[in-house]
Amino acid sequence: MTDESSINSFVTVEEIVNENREELSLTILSGKNGLGNHIKNKEVIKCGLAFVGYTDHLLKNSVLIADDHELKFLSGLSYKKRKIFLSSIFDKGYSALFISTQNQVPKIIKMFSNRYNMPVIVSPKSVFTITNRLSIYLTNKLAPSITRHGTLVDIYGVGVMLTGKSGIGKSECALDLVDRGHRLVADDVIKIYKKGEHILMGTGIAPDSSLQYHMEVRGVGILDIAKIFGIRGVRLHKRIEIEINLVEWKPDTDIERVGLKEEVSNILEVEIPLVKIPLLPGKNISVIAEVVALNHLLKIIGYDTSKVFNATLIKLMQEKAKKLARLEEDEE
Repeated sequence: MTDESSINSFVTVEEIVNENREELSLTILSGKNGLGNHIKNKEVIKCGLAFVGYTDHLLKNSVLIADDHELKFLSGLSYKKRKIFLSSIFDKGYSALFISTQNQVPKIIKMFSNRYNMPVIVSPKSVFTITNRLSIYLTNKLAPSITRHGTLVDIYGVGVMLTGKSGIGKSECALDLVDRGHRLVADDVIKIYKKGEHILMGTGIAPDSSLQYHMEVRGVGILDIAKIFGIRGVRLHKRIEIEINLVEWKPDTDIERVGLKEEVSNILEVEIPLVKIPLLPGKNISVIAEVVALNHLLKIIGYDTSKVFNATLIKLMQEKAKKLARLEEDEE
């Protein structure tokens, strides 16, 4: 299976309402014909200046948010000014307006909302709570993402992605790791999305689905890992910190033996360490995967075994050279 790149280019207003309705106590006040509007920007923009006519900072296909302060200001204006300022907001192609209030929303806002098919959604929650929740939601939904063929396992708290050609033993290795107390995140197909600038998150292609934790083991069939091992054996998503690539052993295979040459895997412009493990009869890949994870944790705290070993070896060679030099000086 080849990697499939994608960027979630938009979410609809209806999606954001349905998936946050319960947590934010959302109510669609008006503009229901615009529930299919596309939201393409992660930022939730405070109206503020827009209520006095300045809208240059507002981005098309964005979510706007206001609270009682803006509504109070609006109520103090003449009807003519209210129409002018609201027109400057509603005719620019914004996706939706969220209002944090427990009071009545002015009828003129509902009128513009219905006229321009721009939904107005109200919530009794604080403007900070709404903004924070929607920002996190949109950041995740609109994050660049790809799908990769592989298996993702949480090993000692390290997200390890096992890759390799079909049938090489990724699922069997993951099954052994789960049996040893580690946790399966996804098997066969991993959805990877970028969080922030340097973090890769991985999950199954159907998060929260009852099918996410099913695994195919050749010769055995389909296994339900969550049912067999219980909740301890699975998790919904995990940060991907290292990739282990399983490759078939061949005499001419170029494999790093010391560890000084560090390879990386570039996913969505984020680099993570790449470890290639050649497969040979009798090799315990599960134990090696555990050691790779533990070694990665050592590197995080500043201890690189390969570099320490190399430095120690060089020091011993230098000391031995000094001793030989002194022996050569002996004229007796």
